Amino acid sequence: MYHSVADVADEQWIDPQNHVPANVFAEQMAYLAKHRKVVSLDDLVRCLDADERIEDGTVALTFDDGYLDNLTVAAPILDHLNLPATIFLPTGYIERGETQWIDQAYTAFHHRTQSVLSWGAGFAHQFSLDNVGERSEAYRIVCRDLLRATSTQRRALLEHLVAVLAPDAQPPRLTMNWTDVHELVTKYPRIQIGGHTVEHLDLTSVPLDSARTELLQCASHIEQAFGHRPRYFSFCYGRSNDHLRAMIEPLGIDAAFGGSRHGPIIRAGAERLRLPRIEAPRTIADFAMLTSSMNSRFWRRLGR
Repeated sequence: MYHSVADVADEQWIDPQNHVPANVFAEQMAYLAKHRKVVSLDDLVRCLDADERIEDGTVALTFDDGYLDNLTVAAPILDHLNLPATIFLPTGYIERGETQWIDQAYTAFHHRTQSVLSWGAGFAHQFSLDNVGERSEAYRIVCRDLLRATSTQRRALLEHLVAVLAPDAQPPRLTMNWTDVHELVTKYPRIQIGGHTVEHLDLTSVPLDSARTELLQCASHIEQAFGHRPRYFSFCYGRSNDHLRAMIEPLGIDAAFGGSRHGPIIRAGAERLRLPRIEAPRTIADFAMLTSSMNSRFWRRLGR
């Protein structure tokens, strides 16, 4: 799983947790092309349908959130190496071409001109951002609150954060819009599009009616854009439950990612609406280990 693979010019705007540098990504893809078997989600699902054993060293590539650098940086690298991938879109952010909320928060902190942040109910908590420990704690709490918020609450919280910290710079557009997405799938046919809600919400934290609306609208937006509903879905933040998985079955979703109790290895007989993923590390040594057959055997033993 990847998010952003921005180059040096844009990485200053992106939360480091959501970013693998472009040069590292290129090195990792070259490694996969030489040493692993990279398959599309279509191929993976066919194996699961046939109850076939999935070879050790098989890797599927996915990207969440629809970063613009998926088009400008990742796609040309993947195309050069003939590697397939799936990109999961939060369709509201794509419609607006809006920077992800976490990167808006990161920019506000990183480019702040003010050193005190009032936050929380009644703005009762004050953090001195010149203090490294307080700044780190403030950022953690802000991101926690933004993650848990509804889309309306999130917008209000971000407006408050920006008003208080008064950042002296704003990022360029970091998210694809629909024009970019159409260019992506036209120019790079090995890349598929999947759903990732509308407003990038933790669907386990909202009422079921709101979750159902997010799922239906996400599928509808992609159908309007491409003439067909998405076959694949990624639950935001890896959070799902039985109710949510039951909701996506009637939408024609063939496979969904939302965590697993048994590690990041997909085996024959895996629950197709509860597939696991592992976040790509930033070093090639860790990357080689996590995609190796040795890693597969380790997780198989642990899952017994």
